[in-house]
Amino acid sequence: MSDSPDLHDDAPARRTLFLAAWLLMLVPFVQAASQIWPLQLGNIQWRFGAANALSSVLLLPFLGLSLLLVLARSLERRGLARLVGSLAALFSLGIAGSVVLFVLDAQELKSIVSSQMAGQFMTTTARVALVSVLFVFGFLLLAVFGFASLGHQRRDVARKARRADAEAPDSDSPLIVGR
Repeated sequence: MSDSPDLHDDAPARRTLFLAAWLLMLVPFVQAASQIWPLQLGNIQWRFGAANALSSVLLLPFLGLSLLLVLARSLERRGLARLVGSLAALFSLGIAGSVVLFVLDAQELKSIVSSQMAGQFMTTTARVALVSVLFVFGFLLLAVFGFASLGHQRRDVARKARRADAEAPDSDSPLIVGR
């Protein structure tokens, strides 16, 4: 018997975990948006700062999607697992595209940056690029796990059922009651 709570029977716990997962995904982007608003897509310095702000909030959405995937697996909800996989794939593609644009912008900005700010600029560039690339792979793995999660779970259930049938007493033997 498992010591973990059964989420099938505990609706308040389920709702709380779903709320926490969605808040983990949405609140960091609201905070980053407040830092980069108003949008200035034509301004290269703004794009560099926006990439810096957005790359620093990627951990919490990753944790929120991971929590949703754990919930989907424990509640055996294939649709939710696929939604997590789709969102993670979109995150991965979006971040990969932004890394390419960020590297191009950083190359262009390199000539504009003063010599006294060059060290800080290079550190920020390396950090944003490294963090973003790591999260591309993290979200990609989460997408794969989201689409593959329930297939493995069904095989595990079938394997446990076969094992339970093999361990069950022989039902062909007559039951003698009351002698």
